[in-house]
Amino acid sequence: MNPETIRPDGDHVAIRVPAAGLYVATLRLTTASLAARCDLTVDDIEDLRLAVDEACSLLLPHAPADGAIDADFTLAQGQLTVEASVAAAGDADIDRAGFAWTVLGALSTAVEVSNAGGRLAISLTKRREAALQ
Repeated sequence: MNPETIRPDGDHVAIRVPAAGLYVATLRLTTASLAARCDLTVDDIEDLRLAVDEACSLLLPHAPADGAIDADFTLAQGQLTVEASVAAAGDADIDRAGFAWTVLGALSTAVEVSNAGGRLAISLTKRREAALQ
């Protein structure tokens, strides 16, 4: 069996980059590559790339200067979930009144925010509409 035809269900990918805007492009590129592996449409892939960019822009102000952004990707047929997180104070929260938050809601199928164990996280899920039927 050709390994390229194996479906990604259950695959998990984790990546850590320095918490600096310069490295967000690496997360966007990884997102696009993995979303294509999940058979998301070109529009879905672009939406998720932009959503990851916005999520990072909300998280970076909370990260320590020498910190990192951790991104965990969970792959499934027709769906990709990305959880980006940074070390943050226990009372840290993202700005849910700004443009970035509005963009996240518009571009993702589901968005969740959590702050536990010293990590502020945003989880984004994008599902291919045809996969929902």
